[in-house]
Formats: sequence, structure tokens, C-alpha cells
Amino acid sequence: MPPSIAQQRGFAYAPIPFAILSFLSSTYVIYYLLIKEQQKLERLYHRLILAMNFALLPLTFTYIWSTFAVPDGTPDYVGAVGSIATCTAQGFIFQMLSITVPTYYGSLSLQAYLGIKNEFQEEKYRWIEIPIHIFAWCVPAAVASIVAVTENFNPKGSGCSLTKAPRGCEADPLIPCERGEDIDMLEYTVGLGVAFLYFIFPPTIVLVMHRWIKRIGRKAEDSRGMQQIRHNARKQMMRQVVKQMSLYLFSFWFTIVPTLIDFVYHTLTGKTIYELLIFANCIFALQGFVMAMVYFALQRSGDDEPKLEGIVAPDMARSSTRTTFRDDHRTSVKDIQTNANKVMTSPKSSEIDDDVGKGRRESFGFNIFDGVPDEDSPWAEFFQDEGSDGEDDALGVGY
Repeated sequence: MPPSIAQQRGFAYAPIPFAILSFLSSTYVIYYLLIKEQQKLERLYHRLILAMNFALLPLTFTYIWSTFAVPDGTPDYVGAVGSIATCTAQGFIFQMLSITVPTYYGSLSLQAYLGIKNEFQEEKYRWIEIPIHIFAWCVPAAVASIVAVTENFNPKGSGCSLTKAPRGCEADPLIPCERGEDIDMLEYTVGLGVAFLYFIFPPTIVLVMHRWIKRIGRKAEDSRGMQQIRHNARKQMMRQVVKQMSLYLFSFWFTIVPTLIDFVYHTLTGKTIYELLIFANCIFALQGFVMAMVYFALQRSGDDEPKLEGIVAPDMARSSTRTTFRDDHRTSVKDIQTNANKVMTSPKSSEIDDDVGKGRRESFGFNIFDGVPDEDSPWAEFFQDEGSDGEDDALGVGY
């Protein structure tokens, strides 16, 4: 049953405001990284974000282009003023970048894991950047090219995408398909690949990363000297990690779940709930805005108070055993180790241990997806998985 006039207008116009908002959001992220905060591009995380937003611009534009790309005279499509060429072009862009964007977003969890594993020394895992870019652009381009050559970009939903024409010819044997060859195997492969990028790869990497951090945290409890400080820091760190992971995965799935529900329903019943499909298109068109909000929210979650507290030893009246930290810059791992050594070698170190947490405190943020170099952040000390060096062992903080 074809959609009503009201439903046709919903397909044509409803996603456009959401797509414009996403387009502007991606534009701002690009401006922010290329003009306003160029130094952030020294980090792999921000370079991947930049590349992803360059892909989001044309992807969201396909929803602004909407049914205007559909060939003129196509029945049941309000606003159809295009041609086969415009329909193919729109479908090519949509198909290609619908794979490119989740590839980049999924790769963020991989670089986060490698960053933690390598104590945020980016030179050790920077090699993954080129393979990510190659896969994110070349594989989707090849898939879209095959679909275009087989004439499978035709009117569907809010524009043109992978389907045969005319509408319904795949399900109704009485309606001959005028455009579109049989590429079922490619469709299934692409569908499973996109599902893998959305629902399997990111949560698997994040789950492994979470369990690994938790295991390292348990080892920290057996350390000596600064055990209480390190235990408190680990709990604060885990809260931030859980919060950031939840935000990351929820936002990632939020934009695709309505589309997935529509796909499953259509596959099982052969029917389409047009209102659900319109809603799914609007949410998917909002992808650029959602991802921009997550990008800035993750930065804020690493910058806002309260942050890593209790890292500084207590303020004690005994000047001979006082542990002082520099207040004019961020405390580093060396600062912690040096001051811990003073505490451990002090004849009254037991008194100091009893006073931990009663004195001055400093705070530090941590973004699990961004990370900071090891020498700049005390967080990196809590991610060490292998045996520590002699200095750590002497401090009693080795694992």
C-alpha cells in the first residue's frame, strides 16, 4: 500500500530541519578543530573526529536534498523533480557515507583502548590512523560503486538509496522490476558489516577496556604506601570511565535503533510502518548534531569539577615531613612519585598515612577517548599493566 499524501510530505520535509541542524553542527566541529583549536589535532582522537565530520557533512546533506533528487514524475513522491542521475548521486553519497561514519565512530573505542594500553604514548599506536582512513573511505566507495553499476540506487523513503524500482517490485511478483539487479549477497554483507560497526565492535572494545582497567585497579589495592590515595583515585576514575562509555554507546545507538527496528519489522512482515520510517529518518538525520554534542560533552566530562581528588598528600604542620606539590601547573606522575618517596622515607610516615585525605587536594580530569601524554597526567599511572620500574617498586606502588 503506497503512502498517503501526508506521509509523502513527511518523508520529503520532516527530516530537513534535523539535517540542517546536523549540517551546522558538523560545520562548527570542523571550524573548531581547524581554526579555533588547531593544537588539538596533535592527538589522534581529534583527527578522527575531524575526518568523521567531513563525512557527516555530505551525509546529512542527502537528507536536505531529500526527495528533490528523486526522478521527476515518480509516483508517490512529493517534491520529486530530479533525474536518474541525481537519484544515483544521492544514493551513492548516502550509501558510502553511511558506512564511513560508523567506521570512524567505532574506531574511537579502538584508539582509546590502544591509548590506555600504551599509557597514552601516541607514537606507539599512531600507525592505526592510515589503515582506518583507507578502510573508512575505500571500502564504502567500492560498495557504493557496485550498487551504482547494478542500478540499485532508486527512490526509497526520504530520497534514493539501495532498492529496486518501481516501489514494491521486490515483494510483488506481478510488478516487474525495471531497475536493479540481484545483489542480495552484497546487501546482506553490507547490512551485517554496518551492524558489526554499530552493535558489536564498539561495545566489545569498550567492554574489554573496562574489564582491563578494573583488573588493574584491583592490583592497585595491594600496593603499599599510597594505597589509600590510589584506591580513591581508582574509584573516581572508574566513575568517569563508566559515565563516558555510557554516553558514547547510548549516543551511537540512539541514531540507528529506530532504523534497525523498521528494518527488522519490514524483513519479518514484508510491510512498512511509514510513520516509523519517517521518525527513523529524522533521528538518523540528526546524527551530526548528536555526535557533536557527545564530542563536546566528553571534553566537558574531563574538564569539569570534581575531578581526580586526593592525589596530594595532607597538609601537615610538621615541616620536616610535609609533602608539597607544585600549585602552578598540573601535577605529573613524577610529582606523585617524588612526594610519595618523601612520605615513605619519613620516620613519621605512618602518621602521614593516617592523615591521607585530610589535607590539600588537587583535581584532574580524564577523557577516556582523548587521553593525555603520560608525562602530563597522573591518570596514566593507574593504567600500567606490566611490572613497574625500580623507582615504582621502591615506592611500593608497582603492580
